Parts: sequence; C-alpha cells; structure tokens
Amino acid sequence: MKVWIKILRPGNCVMGIIAIYTSVIILNNELNMFDLEYWPIIFGFLAVFFFTGAGNALNDYLDRDIDRLNHPRRPIPSGKVKPGHVKILAGTLFSLAVVLGALINLYAFLIVLINLAVMLAYEFRTKNVGLLGNLSISWLTASIFLFGAMTTHSGLLDELTPIWLLFILAFFATLGREVIKDIQDVKGDMGRKTLPKRIGIRKSRYVASGALLAAVLISPIPYMIETFSHSYLILILAADITFLYSGYILRKSPGKASACAKTAMLISLLAFIAGGMI
Repeated sequence: MKVWIKILRPGNCVMGIIAIYTSVIILNNELNMFDLEYWPIIFGFLAVFFFTGAGNALNDYLDRDIDRLNHPRRPIPSGKVKPGHVKILAGTLFSLAVVLGALINLYAFLIVLINLAVMLAYEFRTKNVGLLGNLSISWLTASIFLFGAMTTHSGLLDELTPIWLLFILAFFATLGREVIKDIQDVKGDMGRKTLPKRIGIRKSRYVASGALLAAVLISPIPYMIETFSHSYLILILAADITFLYSGYILRKSPGKASACAKTAMLISLLAFIAGGMI
C-alpha cells in the first residue's frame, strides 16, 4: 500500500483540495456555509485528488527509464510495481476525475476536460519544448481555483472576480517558480529543451523575475477594490516581500530562490483564505 501512496504523492493532492476550499471560502464568505450544497464540493475535492494523483502516476510511468538512472528507488525502477499497473491506475483516476466533474456542472466538466488535454500534451510533448511546458503547469495549477469556484457556482459571472484575480496571481507565481526550477536543474536536465537551454540562463532569469513581479503587482488589487480586508493586505505584503526576495537571490542561488517562491505562494494562499473568512 505504501508504494501506491508514494506514486500518488498525496501531499500534492491535498494542496489541490486546499485550493478548492479556498475558492469556496472566498465566494461564500457572506453566506451561511451550512446553506451550501455539499455534494458538489465533495465531488470537487475527490476530482482534484484523483486528477493530481493520476498526473503523478502518469509522470512516473513515462519517466520510468530516466528514473532508473536518476531515481532508482522510486516504485517502478525499484521493481516494486509493474509499469502496466501504474498506467492502468493513471487512466482509472483520470476517468474518475472526468466523471466527478460532469456530476458537478457543465463548467466544471469542461475545466476537467481542458486540463486533461493540457496534462497529456505536457507529458507527451510540451514539457520538452521550453516555455510552453512552464505555461502548461502554470495553467494546471491556477485553474484549480476556477474549478473550485464551479463547485458552488455554475457560471463565470462578475461575482467570480476575486477568483479570477487569484487565478492570475497563481498563474504568474507558478510560472516564475517553474522557470526558476528549470534554471536550477539546467545542468542535470538531459534530453529536455527547457527555457534556459533555449534562450540561456540570463534571459530565463528575466522571465522568472518578470513573472514574479507580475504576481506582486496584481496582489494588492483585491484589497484596492475592497474585496478583502486588512488581514489579506498584511499577509499578501509578506508574500510580496518573499517573492521579491526570491527574484533578488535568483542569480546567486536558484535553489533558495525556488524555495522562497514556494513559501511566498503558500503565504499568498493563506492571505486569500484569511481575506475570504474575515
């Protein structure tokens, strides 16, 4: 059982569930939570858990040959599970996510289908073609918030403005961190034409820093339009400082810059949760 849990990487799956919960809180902060219909939210939790787990399983299956050299202790290269079984697991979990999306509403169903197409394109093609791969991961991460909004709303209306802002912030923050990770791994990446290999490390640093700066510039808007209160502003300023520090140390230490960007993303998530609750 432990080996299957390792394949699914439940920590990543739980982060997706937290993103769903964040969207629910933001859109329903003035409502009695007990008045909500809970089945769509539960379906959303399960769908994002299954989809994320399926993506992790598919990645392990496709990278099994590379992992024999770089990560021999992982489940497939270590011989603890058969590649075919992991492939079946990925297909089953993707199918369950699609079905659950359909049970929520049309918009949720379409998001799952789009994300499935993006995920498959990434694993089979775009992760090896530079910036497009980074943009794919950014979309997959940020769109979870849109999907979460669909568990309590059935359309992309004006009331989803804070979710769109969170989507944009998450998109740019993820883009910046993904490029930083490629800069960090540029020497060890074999057979992948990542952005640093295509345009060089120096220009890639500009892309990463620009993406993080875009996230910082967008972050105060929810407070400025009076969507969130002072609690949001305090936390988001802490996140912005961390984002800026990440860009500052990028040249000297991509590894620390990546860790700082991840910390800033977590603080941003807390800021939106606090802003939605208070």
